[in-house]
Amino acid sequence: MADDEQAIKRRKSESNKRYYQKRKQLELQDPKLAEADKERKKRNQRDKRARDRSKVQEEGPWPMVLDLTGDAPTFDEGLAVRLHHTDSPSAKTSSEVPPTEDVVQWPNGQTTVLPTVMRDGRNVCEGDAKYVRQLATLPLSMPGSHHVEHIDPIGVNDADLCQRVEETLRGGRCAVVRGAAKPGPEKLTAEYLVERGIPPWLRTTHHDMEQRAIGKVHPCIDATIDQLLSGADDPKELRCALDIPLPACTLPQPFQLLDHAFVCAWAHTMHILPFHKTRLHPDLLLYRRWANIYQGGTLTLPRHTSNGFGTSFSVVGCMNFFIVYRLKDRFLSRDQTIDQFLALCEIDYDRPQLPDGLEAEIVDLRPGDLLFMPPGQFYARYAGLLTYEEVGTFLRYDTMHLSEWSLFLDNSHGKTYTGQERKGTFVTLRRMMAALPYMPLKTYHRPTVALALMILDPISYVSQQRDGETPPPSSKTKTIEVVSGGEFDSKDCVDSAMKIARRLLLHLELDDTEAVGVLDDSAWDAVGDQLHLEKVWDNSNAIESDDGP
Repeated sequence: MADDEQAIKRRKSESNKRYYQKRKQLELQDPKLAEADKERKKRNQRDKRARDRSKVQEEGPWPMVLDLTGDAPTFDEGLAVRLHHTDSPSAKTSSEVPPTEDVVQWPNGQTTVLPTVMRDGRNVCEGDAKYVRQLATLPLSMPGSHHVEHIDPIGVNDADLCQRVEETLRGGRCAVVRGAAKPGPEKLTAEYLVERGIPPWLRTTHHDMEQRAIGKVHPCIDATIDQLLSGADDPKELRCALDIPLPACTLPQPFQLLDHAFVCAWAHTMHILPFHKTRLHPDLLLYRRWANIYQGGTLTLPRHTSNGFGTSFSVVGCMNFFIVYRLKDRFLSRDQTIDQFLALCEIDYDRPQLPDGLEAEIVDLRPGDLLFMPPGQFYARYAGLLTYEEVGTFLRYDTMHLSEWSLFLDNSHGKTYTGQERKGTFVTLRRMMAALPYMPLKTYHRPTVALALMILDPISYVSQQRDGETPPPSSKTKTIEVVSGGEFDSKDCVDSAMKIARRLLLHLELDDTEAVGVLDDSAWDAVGDQLHLEKVWDNSNAIESDDGP
């Protein structure tokens, strides 16, 4: 029997030898075959590294809404070795494991490695590491939180689930729905990203943590997705890729109807205001939904989503810690609000982590979790492992007061408060106003007044990111077409939106000054009374078509 086994092994060995000899000959004849073989070997190496990383997730799926501090995983020495970024050629011996001060334990019991890139024995990302240590001291968001609504979708029908999210966003709070989306694979691979419409050759902007640490405020590097994945275990690299456009143009099921801008405004104005004279900026389609990829240990400093959009975050693979910030005083003046968020967003690692007027808590998102943020919500992010998330943006009629507040912050200090500026906001807002007479939706006093003000005086809400660009027209200008970051809308659409906005304020017995007072003299998250506008609209304000007579 032993002789038979040896004979089988010998035949297999000879067969393999003949196969590789033949393969070598074919590669010499066809260089493309050799290149494909190299790529295959690289892919296998990446997959092996991904399998190694996935071994730290032996706990399996975490509970949906539970206190996780009791049975949370403890720090694993192998995890520290794999995620510690160092300039030594090898970090596999126990003597090279980072000391305990290079890791941090979060309030849910999870232990992660701090942002670390070692150069000449010094961590050049020590500023980020210090900041993460401060973030980890914040409380964990739990059910009953004043900042975040925790929703367990089990046993809740889709309509009730969406209603709870709507009510939460309307009140200026975040909503986290545990296990609402389909989780991705345990490991992030190039093959999975291709299935999501993200090929390895796609070029995007990478944010390099090392460059940011040495003084560059916007450390952007142009590189491919494959280069990002290949560098996930590179000891000399710590990056993330943001704003990767996804082909899907809706929020996840069953939340598509939360997006009033596209489900209602754009879809319902196609016939009454055709697009024949309208040029749409590509951002209107590309930045409705996109993906972010983080290498392990990446910190995203505090910011808020630009242009007054609400946002949804869905973690598909691994995990993300979101730190959400909220004003302690809901009646704080706008000037005081600006000072609070300047103190939060300006990069100064020696400053205390939280200004006196703000409070914060940690939301730990795991595969399948969905986090909804209202417009103007400030947040920071930290990814402990290689993480993939999908992001969607949306606008709603009943959160326009928060969109106005967010755009006001963009206008005051957009370069500090926000990331990438996206075009097309004002043309969408005009479409929302033009569609309002036809929408059987609940409307509220402050959101409706806010939308009217943004239509009539958009110059006051143009972000500082748009230096040197022509602002959109207001009621005080005679500009025929909109030329704001490449967004064009016809004169008929502009006039129709302004006409309806004026009619609304007239119905509410408000002039421009009084309308501003409605927003400034109330709590920033208050919506006011529900409005009944059915009697406002009659045949005299019928919307004219772009085509005209």
